[in-house]
Amino acid sequence: MIWHHIEKGQGRPLVLLHGIGMNSDAWLPVMDRLAVERRVIAFDIPGFGLTPGLETGKPGAAEMAASLSQSLQEMGIKEPVDLVGNSLGGRIALEAASMGLARSIVCISPAGLWKKTGPAHLEPLFNLMRKATNAMPDLVERVLHNALGRTLIMSGAVAAQGWKMPVDDAVRSARMFAESRHFDPVFDAFRPPFAGASRVTVPCTIAFGDLDFVFPAFTRDKSRAPANTFWVRLPFCGHVPMWDNPERVSQVILRGTR
Repeated sequence: MIWHHIEKGQGRPLVLLHGIGMNSDAWLPVMDRLAVERRVIAFDIPGFGLTPGLETGKPGAAEMAASLSQSLQEMGIKEPVDLVGNSLGGRIALEAASMGLARSIVCISPAGLWKKTGPAHLEPLFNLMRKATNAMPDLVERVLHNALGRTLIMSGAVAAQGWKMPVDDAVRSARMFAESRHFDPVFDAFRPPFAGASRVTVPCTIAFGDLDFVFPAFTRDKSRAPANTFWVRLPFCGHVPMWDNPERVSQVILRGTR
């Protein structure tokens, strides 16, 4: 199965993996900048967007990475490749690197860098956001049409500077996050922390936004990251910083995958 994807540019492939409850559209703010130098392929991770959920097995990081490898092979793309992931996608990129599938990785707010089963606030935060959107879809959409409303709603789990998000992007993101049938099983499968740091020998960049309220600094365990990690701070950015500062995020990606 080839994962659904959007593609732009030419050159050495640069693979982009989004976070939970989103799809490849999360990368639209940076696609044009990246495509100046690279062939950019932004995938819908299985269970989200237009890619069906995995047919067999637990939808964990190893299974996702193996499915990604199969998809790339069917597209005629030889591994290893440069991988970029945000949140859930960052955890998959780490796993893929530990399996020898990556040439380099850039992980933006990656999941899995925690001690046990993830920050305690995550499940109630995500449940609240999903239930509120499903219970009051018209109200949420009206609020998202207002710059202040987008800022308030998106600051929890997406962009710190929500007013920068186009209305259509915000509405689409909120609907997708709330309506995904695969959200819960994928969330549960990704609870275990990343345990393959010692097997990651390729260049690794990990970036966190200053205003990331999904994985704030006190929830992170840097010992879970590869020893050769280059750490990057994203000022005034949230958990999904592509809308907050697309120029800075693009620079981090291109430098980390040269």
